[in-house]
Amino acid sequence: MEKSARVLIVEDEPILALELKEDLVDMGFEVTEIVSDADLVLPAFLRNRPDVVLMDIKLYGFQDGIDSAARIRGFYKTPIVYLSSYSEAEVHERLGKTAPYVYLQKPFDPRVLHNSLQSVLGSPR
Repeated sequence: MEKSARVLIVEDEPILALELKEDLVDMGFEVTEIVSDADLVLPAFLRNRPDVVLMDIKLYGFQDGIDSAARIRGFYKTPIVYLSSYSEAEVHERLGKTAPYVYLQKPFDPRVLHNSLQSVLGSPR
């Protein structure tokens, strides 16, 4: 049996985070943890070593999701999939520092999320 991909959810809206978790589990992914504070993202990443990170931009703490992603991408090649209500154009310059990445604007279609995850992970799941 194929091992399911491990996903770290970084989202400050608790209801959306739980919906994401349910959707991901239904899609066959393993959710390692849900984090809502930018200051806790790197420790959660190191603790869980996920295959992909779903990253909101607006988070609790002094930093945001782009800052958190840049910290991860400074040492690891783990793919980042942003889920945000900002338009990509509003944050495009900062996002480039965390390339490569995938950007999905909220609200998003779960099928598009699934296809994006398959794409960044490099194989169908």
